[in-house]
Amino acid sequence: MSESTKNTTEKKTQSFNAEIKQLLDIVIHSLYSQKEIFIRELISNASDAIDKLKFESLTNAKLIPDNKKLEIRLAPNKETNTLQIIDTGIGMNPEEVTQFIGTIAKSGTKAFAQMNKEMKSKPELIGQFGVGFYSAFMVADTVTLHTQKAGTDIGTIWESNGDGTYSTESAVRPEGFGTTITLKLKKHNTEKTEDGNEAVQDFTDEWTLKSLVKKYSDFVAWPIQMSTSTEKENPETKVKETVIEDQTLNSQKALWLRPATEIKPEEYNEFYQHLTHDWQTPAKHVHFKAEGTTEFTSLFYFPSKKPWNYQMKDYEFGLNLYIKRVFIMENCKDLLPPYLRFTKGLVDSNDLSLNVSRELLQQDRLVTVIRKNIVSKIFSTLKDWLNKDRTEYEKFWNEFGTTLKEGIPTDPTQVEKIQDLLLFQSTNSDGLTTLEEYVSRMKPVQKEIYFITGERLETVKQSPYLEMLKQKNFEVLFLTDAVDEWVTQGLTKFKDKNLVSITKEGLSLDSEAEQKEKETVKKAQTERFAGLMEKMKTNLSEHVKDVVISDRLTETPVCLVSGQNDMSANMQKILSQMGEGAPRGETKRILEINPNHLIFEAMIKADDEQLKNWSEILFNQALLSEGNSIPNPVRFSKLIADLMISSKNH
Repeated sequence: MSESTKNTTEKKTQSFNAEIKQLLDIVIHSLYSQKEIFIRELISNASDAIDKLKFESLTNAKLIPDNKKLEIRLAPNKETNTLQIIDTGIGMNPEEVTQFIGTIAKSGTKAFAQMNKEMKSKPELIGQFGVGFYSAFMVADTVTLHTQKAGTDIGTIWESNGDGTYSTESAVRPEGFGTTITLKLKKHNTEKTEDGNEAVQDFTDEWTLKSLVKKYSDFVAWPIQMSTSTEKENPETKVKETVIEDQTLNSQKALWLRPATEIKPEEYNEFYQHLTHDWQTPAKHVHFKAEGTTEFTSLFYFPSKKPWNYQMKDYEFGLNLYIKRVFIMENCKDLLPPYLRFTKGLVDSNDLSLNVSRELLQQDRLVTVIRKNIVSKIFSTLKDWLNKDRTEYEKFWNEFGTTLKEGIPTDPTQVEKIQDLLLFQSTNSDGLTTLEEYVSRMKPVQKEIYFITGERLETVKQSPYLEMLKQKNFEVLFLTDAVDEWVTQGLTKFKDKNLVSITKEGLSLDSEAEQKEKETVKKAQTERFAGLMEKMKTNLSEHVKDVVISDRLTETPVCLVSGQNDMSANMQKILSQMGEGAPRGETKRILEINPNHLIFEAMIKADDEQLKNWSEILFNQALLSEGNSIPNPVRFSKLIADLMISSKNH
C-alpha cells in the first residue's frame, strides 16, 4: 500500500477496552476537583516526546531540520473555548496511536486494580500510572489529537468525547512532525456548584496558564511558549496599543547545573516532583559534583514514601542519564544497584560520548566509575543522616530498610558499609537499634550477637527461645523481614562478634565457670531422662531427628531447633511459600526438652500410649509457639480434649 493510500483512509470509530472505560469514569467523575493536573500531564508528555526526538536524532540528524524549533506551545482561544497543547516532538505513527492511546491492557489486571484503588483515594497521583493523557477529559468535553511521526508524512487524527468510543483517521499534519492536542473545554464557573464540586478554572485565561506552568512545569527542559497580549505605548503616537508577542513561560534551567548554594529547598522539591511525578515532598536530596579524572554532576533524592507499584516485578528503577545536558535515557540501571532502587534522580556527564548506545554504555569504563562514586555518596549520605537526624532516618528506614538490606547477600563488597546503616528491633530497646549500639550494651560475659528470625514481630517477642537469654539479660535482635534469612547468611560477623541464631542447636549461653557448675546437674538430668528422650525420639521419628536436654528453656516444656548446617524453620517456610525447596516437614529438626518442667516427671510414669500422645502434643505445641502450622490440627484438637477428660477423671 502506498503512502498516499494510507493517508486517505476513512474515519473509523472504535470502542475503548474495559480498563480505559473504567479509567475514564474515574477521571471524569472522581478526579474532577483536581482538574489543573491535566496541564502538568500533557506538558510532561510533550517534553518526553521532544526528549525522544532529540535522542533519535543523535543517530539520524535528518529527523530535525536546521530551521525547526524544539518547543511546546499553549494556544488558548476564548472565543471557541479551546486550548491546544502543541509540541515539536517525535510524534506517533498510526500503530503507536492505537497502542498508547486506545489501550492500557499492558498494565495487567492486577496493576489496573491497584491503580484504580490508588487514584480514587489519591487523585493527585494520576501521573504515576502512565495514563496522564486521559486527565484531559477532566476539563474537556472533546479531546482531539493530531500527530505525525518524525521522518514520515503519515498523520493521524484521534478524537473522543469520553463516551467509551474514539475515532481515528489519516490526515497529514500541516506543521509536519509533532503532536497537537485540542481540548474543547467544559464550561467554567468561578464558584462551587450546587453539588459541591470545586470551581472550574478558565483554562483559556493567560494568567491561569502562566501560573500553572510555573507551578508544575517550570523545570521542563524545552521552552513552553504562549502568544500573549500586552499593553504597550507606541513611542510615535504615545497611545497604548495591544501587542501580541511570544512569551516563554518556564525557566528551562537545568537545576542540577546551578550552584547548590543558590537553590531554594522548594526548587529542589519542585524539580523532584517534575522528575518523578511523585507529588509528595522527598525525604532528602543530595546534589554534588564529582571532579578529577571523571567529572559529572548528580542530583538524587530519597522519597518519603514507597511508590504504589514499588513491589511489582516490572517496577522501573535507575537514574536518568544526561550527557552535556542532552537526555540519553531514563531508569539507567547501570548507574545504581538494585538494593538502592529507592534512589531517584539524574546524572549529567561531560565525559561520556554523546552518541553512546545502550549496549556500549553497559561496557563503558566511565559508567562503572560514575556508579562507584554515586554508590559511595549514597552510603556516606545515609550514614550522616543516621548520625545527625535519627528520627528522620528511621522514617526512611521504615519505608526502604528492607530494600537496603538486600545489599548484604547480593553485594559482598559493600557489606561493611551497609552493616553500619542497619536498624533492628530488639529485646532491650523500645525503638530501633544499630549493631554498634547493640555491641555497646553487651554484658561483659556475652561474647556473641544473638538474633531470631520469624514472620511477625509479636510472635518472636513471645518466643520460648528467648527465655534463658532474658534471664541472663542478653539482648536479642528481632529479624522479621523475609530478606533477613539471606541477610544473616551474608552478615555472619560484626566487628569481632559472631552473629548467632538462637534457634540453632549448640547455643552456648554459659561462661566456662557456669558450665562447670552445671555439669553435674546436666549429667544427672541426661541420665534420668535418657529413656524418655529415646522413646520420644522413636514416637516422633517422622518429624524430629533427635531429642536432647535444653539449655535455653526456663518455662516452656519444649522447643524445636535446627541443625548448625540446616536451614532455619522460617527459611524453609519462605521457600515453601515461594514454591522453591522442600516443604518444612521434610527437613527434620531437633526437639529440646526443659528438664525442669514437671510434665517430664509425669511422662516418665506414663504408659506407652499416653507417652506417644503426649509426645505428639508437645511437638505440635513447639510448632505453634514458633508461629508454624501443625501437620494435623483435627487430631491435635482430639488429643487435647482426651487429655482434658483424662485429667478430670483423675
